[in-house]
Amino acid sequence: MNQPPKNIFSLSSLWAHVVGLPLFVLGLLLLFFPYGFRNLEVTFSRYSFHITMTFCIVLLVMLISRLTTYFLQKNTTFTQTQYYLLCGAEILSASGFTGLYLWLFTGRKEAYFMFFGYVLVYLAVAMAIPYLIIFQHFFLRDKEEQLQDAEKLSQGEKVRFLDERGNVKLIVSQSSILYIQSEENYLRIYYMDEGKLNNYLLRSSMKRVEDTCAKNGLVRCHRSYFVNKNRVQVLQKDKDFTYAILDVPNTAHIPVSKNYYDQISAIL
Repeated sequence: MNQPPKNIFSLSSLWAHVVGLPLFVLGLLLLFFPYGFRNLEVTFSRYSFHITMTFCIVLLVMLISRLTTYFLQKNTTFTQTQYYLLCGAEILSASGFTGLYLWLFTGRKEAYFMFFGYVLVYLAVAMAIPYLIIFQHFFLRDKEEQLQDAEKLSQGEKVRFLDERGNVKLIVSQSSILYIQSEENYLRIYYMDEGKLNNYLLRSSMKRVEDTCAKNGLVRCHRSYFVNKNRVQVLQKDKDFTYAILDVPNTAHIPVSKNYYDQISAIL
């Protein structure tokens, strides 16, 4: 499944779309007077008022759209195609309401769709530029994080696991960790040591090791499992369950729940 950059719906991205994009449109409207406005009999003497209204319309559309998406994405995984459709819907909505405003302002002398057409052409260009800049920014951030993960893996960075009292109980290289399984008040950490599968029982919880796992390429695949994303070879799906098959023969198949399937499949 083709996924957009993982932080494209983050809080920082929300601010970039809600604040940065409308400001970019405002700046472009201030610098370049759209030729189509002359044809719509929108007088230049009130141009500052019109672009202020256009800015407010774009701002309101982006605020409603991105806030809604921000809360929806917590329970839903968006594909890259859906992200593009969202951007297109925002352009159409902003153009539709701006065209309606200008149409009403000029006394409805011409057909509404003529206004809508002029505005759509201009806003499509004005909004597409910041869309591309924001998308590219988060795309490059993703690539940078992937390179950092790969560098850590190649250097065999050590991961320190602490128990519930904060004492270091296990130090193991990141690349050797296979998966972590929850067992009531304990975690069983499976890892490779000189070509052999070993495990260590750590008194801790999934919540306590969550940050450590996130920083070292271990992703949640089930309420009771973390798995090393770099050791997953394939996802195997049967009638009732989905399992992650690791790159070590004869190891257990790690269950992948429906809530985490899209996240796991996106990184393979």
